[in-house]
Amino acid sequence: MDAKELTEIAFEIDKNTDESSVCFADIDIIKTLLKNCEITFNDNSVFFGDCNCENTTRQIMRNRLGKHSAGVLTEENRKAISSLAYTGDPDFGHTAPLWDDIISLGLPGLRSRAEKMTENKRYREGLVSLYDAACEFLKRIAMEAESQGKTLIAAGLYALSEKAPSSLYEAMQLVIIYYTLQHNIEGTNLRTLGRIDRMFAPFVKNESDETVKTAIKDFILEIDRLRAPANIPFMLGGADENENDLISPLSELILKTYISLKPANTKLHILCTDNTPKELMRAAFEGIKKGSNSIVFMNDRMVRKALVKLGESSYDAREYSVVGCYECGGREETACTCNARVNIPKALELALHNGRDALTGEKIGLSLNSEPDTYEILYEAFRSELDYLVSQAITITDKYEKLYPFVHSSPFFSSTYPSCLIAGNDVYCGYTAKYNNSSLVAIGLATAVDSLAAIKKAVYDDKKYTIREIVKILDSNWADNEILRRTIINKYPKYGNGIKEIDAIAAGIVNDLSDMVNNRPNVKGGVYRLGLFSIDWRVDFGRHTAASADGRMNGEPLSQNTGAVFGADRYGVTAHILSVTSIDTSNTADGAILDLDLHSSTVQGDNGTAMMVSTLETYFKRGGFAVHYNVLDTGVLHDAKAHPEKYPNLQVRLCGWNVKFTELSPEAQDEFIRRSEYTEK
Repeated sequence: MDAKELTEIAFEIDKNTDESSVCFADIDIIKTLLKNCEITFNDNSVFFGDCNCENTTRQIMRNRLGKHSAGVLTEENRKAISSLAYTGDPDFGHTAPLWDDIISLGLPGLRSRAEKMTENKRYREGLVSLYDAACEFLKRIAMEAESQGKTLIAAGLYALSEKAPSSLYEAMQLVIIYYTLQHNIEGTNLRTLGRIDRMFAPFVKNESDETVKTAIKDFILEIDRLRAPANIPFMLGGADENENDLISPLSELILKTYISLKPANTKLHILCTDNTPKELMRAAFEGIKKGSNSIVFMNDRMVRKALVKLGESSYDAREYSVVGCYECGGREETACTCNARVNIPKALELALHNGRDALTGEKIGLSLNSEPDTYEILYEAFRSELDYLVSQAITITDKYEKLYPFVHSSPFFSSTYPSCLIAGNDVYCGYTAKYNNSSLVAIGLATAVDSLAAIKKAVYDDKKYTIREIVKILDSNWADNEILRRTIINKYPKYGNGIKEIDAIAAGIVNDLSDMVNNRPNVKGGVYRLGLFSIDWRVDFGRHTAASADGRMNGEPLSQNTGAVFGADRYGVTAHILSVTSIDTSNTADGAILDLDLHSSTVQGDNGTAMMVSTLETYFKRGGFAVHYNVLDTGVLHDAKAHPEKYPNLQVRLCGWNVKFTELSPEAQDEFIRRSEYTEK
């Protein structure tokens, strides 16, 4: 059937199902898709093909959400959200199935486990029938592959329909199959392929070196062709129960192959311990210098510490996954990493305007003293507004998450979690993950820090302006005050330079946010988690934020992730790291990432690589959470903008994923050029 026919049948099934039985309706819909969807193979297909029903279940989910969410937002919520002071949303993505179980059991083994562990008869029978349909799906696709002369694919599919994988090829093939089942057919975004060096290790023993090398190359190219949203990630390394580093020769081979291929649609997380081999780090940085810069370094120690603080066991914390860009979730945790967002600089804007948005005049915050006599009173007003925004974002998210049982289910994903099988219900319909958590991300930290610091200096320390004069200047978007704006930008102390007084403001804001967010109960029996990343949201949030006291103009982007405002870090990488690591990242389980831009001329040769390794070690020793690097060359970027045909594969690290430079907007290209120019200074 074509995609339109499949969608019509799926909607008919949904229409005729009791809303309290979403999980079973979805099982019927998925079984229909498995039986009738078309699979196509292209010339490059090595493990699997493409199905034509990728958006069917997502359309149903959106339809259900629209039907049930009419009363979620109040009028004040709508005004605040349109001002991007905060948002609250459902999050059915950012999932991490138990890959080790998937690989060790295979689809038939997952079926048998569900049959044995699930006491709820209806749910048990639903899962069993689902896996029976999945195995028949593999046989159907195997026949099609066979008819097209793709005998290797066909043989693997026939085998995997009957048993767990027994070879490296079959293990890799099963990863692609399961991704297709959960992400494309079930419609639950899958945001990690797991720790593939550990997953594939048992299968390497009986393979020749050449076979392993070829398989890894084919696998990376195949997952790159998935073109997953924001890149599909996988992980290497981490620590075992005895704190031994898990980097292996297979890890090194995967990294080497990844670097040589420079895939544009995948990203690699290296889980660094205190004992990660320097040779591996040097190899990673050599790759980054050559353009394979979609590598994120994660501090394994801090990730585990953050998850334990949320109440997770040490084992579950150690078995975490990076479920997206830099967000981490423990074993059997639904982290829902992108539920709520809060605009930190907007909280200061509200504190200075008695709870009103400076751009629209709408009342979206608290009515507080907008003429504070001391910095301490100003900060307390800012903190109160921030707390209010956090509470509103969480209230909205809670309302959405109460709707989950009526909106979406995830039978494939849920059946990989023993906790769901024992409970006899779905992750979303029954909140049956071991850890049913939600997340809130705070955006624009450095913009807020520098703005508070500037007001403190200009008004309360130097007493050159009153608070009302500063507000008037900001409301005019710095009209007739360009000298003051430039003075603040170029002369005032800034976050990112290792200045203890300024860094203490950042640390205080994060501690306050942690108190407001972390371990706050949600409606699913779990808790909220704090994240500090902005990705490309900072552009939209900045567009709705008035001029700020750090010298930023109306509508300009907010600061990115946990780093300094671009151009404000004037004393080098080490000072920047000192500032960022003033934050206690054990309070940021949902992710806290630093972007480090380096000019190509500063990292040449072995000495340049050694410098990069040193920055990473310093950052992690001081408690940094995650970091990625951009090595930029101003001349190359200028030439690529003028002559894109010469640079079809030039990649840059945008937010939490890689993009091809020539595919960016002219505005985004110009920002990277400015960043590169700054690194030359």
